[in-house]
Amino acid sequence: MLVTIDRAGRIVIPKEIRDRLSLGPNAEIELTADGDEIRLSPRRVRGRSVTLGLDGLPLIEAVPGFVVTDADVQGWRDGDQR
Repeated sequence: MLVTIDRAGRIVIPKEIRDRLSLGPNAEIELTADGDEIRLSPRRVRGRSVTLGLDGLPLIEAVPGFVVTDADVQGWRDGDQR
């Protein structure tokens, strides 16, 4: 795929590629120069594991130092229902 560098030195990653790689705003991209080639690689943060509890409901691995309250969950659920 051919892209053009603008005057500020920027390139646009085409939407088709962004969608395929799940790249959204503020995604971190690692740039590596190897000889006369440039490689762009999405920086991926290890995802949290999801397991099923004894009751069959999903359990998401905890993040150290991050606390989720019942009010947080209620707010997210209400936001998704709008």
